[in-house]
Formats: sequence, C-alpha cells, structure tokens
Amino acid sequence: MKSLVKIFSAVVLAAVLSGCVSYEYKGESTGVPTSDVEVFSDSARIGRSYKVLGRAVVSGNYQDVSRERMMDTLLEKARSSGADAVLIVEQQVMPAGEVSRPVFDTAFDFNDTNRSWSQIEKDMDLTYGEIGKRRPPNIQSVSSYRRVIRAEFLKYTAPAKNTVPAGK
Repeated sequence: MKSLVKIFSAVVLAAVLSGCVSYEYKGESTGVPTSDVEVFSDSARIGRSYKVLGRAVVSGNYQDVSRERMMDTLLEKARSSGADAVLIVEQQVMPAGEVSRPVFDTAFDFNDTNRSWSQIEKDMDLTYGEIGKRRPPNIQSVSSYRRVIRAEFLKYTAPAKNTVPAGK
C-alpha cells in the first residue's frame, strides 16, 4: 500500500512540476497537416498573400512553462491544422486570472531587442517577480503570473514573390 501511495505521489508531483500549457483555437482546419510552418512576428515580412485560418492562444504558468515550450505547442497545433505560417500577434506576462488585457509591456516583435520576450522576463524577474517584498500600500501584490502568446494561423494563397514558377 505504501508503494502505491509513493507512486501516486510521484505522478502528482511530476504533473505539477511539469506545468501545463493551455491552448485555445478558433478557426478552421484544412484537413491536410503541413510539415514546415514558418513563424513571423511582423505581417510585413510575410512576403506573399495569405488567408487567416484562425486565431490561437497558448498560455502557461510563468515559472513552470517556458516560452519555447509554448511555441512548440503552437507550432504542433499549426501543423496539424494545415497552416503554412504562424503570425505572433502578442506576447504578454500577466497576473494569473487576467485573460484579456496586458498588465505589463507587450513584445510585438520577439526578435527585436527593444521590446523582446527576454525584456519581459527581465522586468518580471527584477521587479514584478519580487513577490513578498515590502510594497507601498496602494500596490497590490500578485503571487502568480502567466505567459500568454496570441497568434494567427495562416494559409498561403499565392507563391512567394521571389520564387521561380516550376518548369522555368
């Protein structure tokens, strides 16, 4: 009986420590999975016409779920829906329970050093993440934060502008 309790405890602990990535998607699927999905953070860089298949949101506990793990989930879901590309619309860090508005700086382009995901993490770790520190009475202490990435799944409707048509 004790070994059964230990196994159950280990499974529960592993589940808690691994963190959970939440995923929501509103849109359509082509029915044909894709193998290669491009990632963009600026629609001007896409370079071809496309249609939006749908909108996705991935999120997870700030301390338990990495941005890379969230992106892996997003890309896996984009491939299974038949998307050719993912356009990152927003990246946010917000108190748990908040779902609609950013409380902290939003990273519009995660490759840009000025407003990057790493800057959001730095801000969290150096300022907002100092949970339990003495604060002025008008500032509410928040003990749990979530990472949120909002994206659009795209399906190309025309070849890239700089490609040569087949047979030429």
